[in-house]
Amino acid sequence: MKEEGKLVKVFIAENVPSLNKGEATILEGMFETFKVLGNAEVTMLSELPHIDQPRYETMVNIIDVRKHSRLSAHFNNRAGKLFSSLFFFSQHLFFLLVYKLFGSKSFKFMKSQIWKVYVESDVIIVGHDGTFGIGGGLGNPIVFYPLFIPIFAKMMGKPVMLYAGSIGQPKKFRWIVGKAFKFVLNKVDLITLRERISYQNLKALGIQGDKILVTADPAFLLKPASSERVREIMRQEGIEEDGSPLIGITVTREKASSAFPEFNNIENRYNKHIEMLAEVIDNVIDNFGARVVFVPHCIGYAKRLDDRIVANDIFQKCRSKHKVKVITNEYNAAELKGLIGQFDFFIGERLHSVVNAMSMGVPSIVISNSADQRLDIIRMLGQDDAICYVENLDSEALLAKIYDMWSKRDKIREKLKAQTQLMQERAMLNGKLLKELLNARGTRKC
Repeated sequence: MKEEGKLVKVFIAENVPSLNKGEATILEGMFETFKVLGNAEVTMLSELPHIDQPRYETMVNIIDVRKHSRLSAHFNNRAGKLFSSLFFFSQHLFFLLVYKLFGSKSFKFMKSQIWKVYVESDVIIVGHDGTFGIGGGLGNPIVFYPLFIPIFAKMMGKPVMLYAGSIGQPKKFRWIVGKAFKFVLNKVDLITLRERISYQNLKALGIQGDKILVTADPAFLLKPASSERVREIMRQEGIEEDGSPLIGITVTREKASSAFPEFNNIENRYNKHIEMLAEVIDNVIDNFGARVVFVPHCIGYAKRLDDRIVANDIFQKCRSKHKVKVITNEYNAAELKGLIGQFDFFIGERLHSVVNAMSMGVPSIVISNSADQRLDIIRMLGQDDAICYVENLDSEALLAKIYDMWSKRDKIREKLKAQTQLMQERAMLNGKLLKELLNARGTRKC
């Protein structure tokens, strides 16, 4: 982003954890869309900057939100979360009052970097990966963060864009939360959505108009690592190209814990699910002569988020261990996408690992909860048949799906190629619409 022209300052007022390679995929896709702005400088919040900064390097300026907000590292109870949230909001409201009274002089006694970023930003972005009703955003300990920040930004006189996000249905206190969503989202200048379901949810909230458009997930725009780098990774991991089919897989504790709902105990669900996957893996190895590679698409921060632990638990239950590889090294999002592109088939419990596979033309199956509205991203690719609901999935059903899609893999590749190009064009619309918003407000001259 080194083209000539006025510098455009973009503030992503959210946390994008670098250890979650799906989140990193979205961020790098957003950077591709920002190229239409010319010379752009991007700043982002981070709860764990010592982890995120080395991985994102110079592509984004990172603000330590805990340091600049004077927040403790963890709040494990409701009272602590409520206290920290009230403190956070009070800080922002106090700065707003001081800045309105004293302008730039307020920086002399409110010295945190975050205040200058708010003031100097040309646009504030929220909702990059959900936030409104389905998760995402800053995370703990700030509650009601997505409702507060758009209002704060508008009071600062800044344009706000919900960037290729998702809008869910409120799960608790639906009437009052729905009213809050409607009030806040009406303050947002531009809303782009990555699934059609989000558009329907907005309509249900009573929000319609020209400022709302269904585009596509920026994740489709991530460029894979070079073929040379991918070959290097395969050599490092001992993944030989011997002519046998390569099947990739991502697994998560969250999906395993949602499986087999007839078991009340989460640990029993987890154990049954990993036993089922081990059975499936042994079957495809025996019948396809395949090799299976576990790809970690999230490695923390917490152990419950580390895919490698789940993969190893499944590996231990496999009979054909010599045909199974569990990758434990960390690779960035582009490297993982390039690696996934070498597979003949892919099975993913992390949605963006499947997006990466499908956008590389790899026939894939996605396993998720039936309530996961992000599955509409897969449907928009014309891959309805690729969806498996984890709540009613057993080895027989999953194997039937694998065998059916394996038999159609050539046709699926052709369809994915055409649909991916369409989704990439729609994803680029996010940046073009942002540029139009800034131009309309006179933020930059083209």
